[in-house]
Amino acid sequence: MLIDRLKYLQGYVRVRLYGYAPERFLNLCSNHDILIWNMEHVEGQYEFCISVRGVRQLRPILRKTRTKIVIIERVGLPFAMRRYRKRKLFFAGIALCCGLIYGMSLFVWKIEVNGNLHETDSSILKFLESKQVYHGLLKSKIDCEGIEEELRAGFSDIIWASVKLQGTMLVVDVQENLATNQQAADQREADGVPSDLVADKDAVVYSILTRQGTPYVEKGAEVHAGDLLVEGKNPVINDNGEVASYQYCMSDADILGITEYRYEDRFSLWHEVKRFSGEESSAYGIRLFQKQGMLPHFSKNFSKYDVVTDEYDVKIGESFYLPLVFWKETYKEYHLERQKYGEAEAKKLAEENLDEFCKELAQKGVQIIENNVMIVTDEKNCIASGTVRVIEPIGVRRATAMTDTQQEGQIENESDGNGD
Repeated sequence: MLIDRLKYLQGYVRVRLYGYAPERFLNLCSNHDILIWNMEHVEGQYEFCISVRGVRQLRPILRKTRTKIVIIERVGLPFAMRRYRKRKLFFAGIALCCGLIYGMSLFVWKIEVNGNLHETDSSILKFLESKQVYHGLLKSKIDCEGIEEELRAGFSDIIWASVKLQGTMLVVDVQENLATNQQAADQREADGVPSDLVADKDAVVYSILTRQGTPYVEKGAEVHAGDLLVEGKNPVINDNGEVASYQYCMSDADILGITEYRYEDRFSLWHEVKRFSGEESSAYGIRLFQKQGMLPHFSKNFSKYDVVTDEYDVKIGESFYLPLVFWKETYKEYHLERQKYGEAEAKKLAEENLDEFCKELAQKGVQIIENNVMIVTDEKNCIASGTVRVIEPIGVRRATAMTDTQQEGQIENESDGNGD
């Protein structure tokens, strides 16, 4: 493909060879390193392609072999330029188009956000706009590292961000914090202040592994919200078995507790269902730079309808977006029908809602060990209620209370002073 483009830029011709000794002609071309390609034998004569430079080198070989060539076709940029040399407006248009494309390549025309689960694209884009990062901004004014810091500072649940430029597109990749309470607290302990770990809910301790601090509970202990789990100070015992001082630290422990979540879900057996009639109406719009508008259209008046919007970005290649977007809005008419769930159907829907609740718990690092949810139906409602027993990390950070205990050396010095 690249070689074909180079040949087109240099220009070449397709010729027909005839005469006394065409085979000798071809051998001499090979001896003189004259490149020919796409050779065919047509009606006792040879046709092939040769560069413009190669044609100039053929004159002595043609005389020696008593052969002649006839140019069948001229191909390439030099011939096209010569053919259109009098069409100045055509070349001016090409130059203007190239200038516009180059000018538009200096700006960002699309911002793509990836990796966000809780934060929506629109909220992140509005935040970036408040920080003067928007569609149509000069790429030279974009500080990728600065935007990354702004995102981490502006959203508490974004723990990692990567911003990069690809063509005229700004790609924002983020990772949100799905950590547990204790893990989130551990990430915030960069100030070195001594702290305890206390229970954030009622639980039974399932396991505890203390790396730093003094544990106050053990496996099987029942704790309530606010109870001390690990204290952020370690006592220093002197030779008399007394506490001489304390060494303060940031408590560090993995504590799992057995807890219960109350679950309740109630919905009516009667519900409304959308029935689409098949009638549709479409409208078209265009956005150029920051201005947009709807194209003239004739729409049908629907009392109830859903709107489906499809956007089509105009781009060159994969990442060279242009400031031009077309969109199509499709209005689909529907009617509401009142229906009633059957008992089996209602229980299935309740189970699906319960499964979704359990999935949300699992995403937070919670292990479900027992499900005590009952699903019952009456003539009007379906009711799911009960508890879900789980194992999950417990403990939140709290500042350690400082104790005024004299150092062992200080006590001895005071005793010596009193003796004098």
